Amino acid sequence: MTDPVKDFFDRVRSNSKNAPKLNKPAPKMNVDAPKEPRKYQVGRPTGLDGRRLRRSLDVPSLGAALSKEISRRGWESDLADGWVMGNWTNLVGERIAAHTKPERIKDKVVYISCDASVWATELRYLQRQILKKIAERLGPDVIVELRIQGPKQHRNYQGRQWVKPQGSQDTYG
Repeated sequence: MTDPVKDFFDRVRSNSKNAPKLNKPAPKMNVDAPKEPRKYQVGRPTGLDGRRLRRSLDVPSLGAALSKEISRRGWESDLADGWVMGNWTNLVGERIAAHTKPERIKDKVVYISCDASVWATELRYLQRQILKKIAERLGPDVIVELRIQGPKQHRNYQGRQWVKPQGSQDTYG
């Protein structure tokens, strides 16, 4: 009498594309040939100071991973702009930085406002040196120009109640 379950599984195995070879003989062990002795390391590998060496996992450093991601997303110019804004004191010195402020960076141009026209003139004299420092740190053509503006002129007329005068402002005659 045959076993129906065994017959079913034999039929499924024979019809499958990747049929297992159940009747294949087991590989014979080669007892006659001597084995080569395995080379084992005695103990753990250590450094010069006797401490155990760490396993190298070949994991990239955080800086390398960040720089790769920054370049992949195209953030180099934004980071360069942020570096200029954040390191303004280092670029121009503390004395000048106290009276000048980079307002914005647009199309490779830094717009700078100054407290007084004297500081604007001083900054214009140092413009070439500042651009050279930026180029050394960030590379050429990141920042190509400094637009230096003196102090803002205040209007004498301010407030909600002020009304623009009509006609000519000629008070003589």
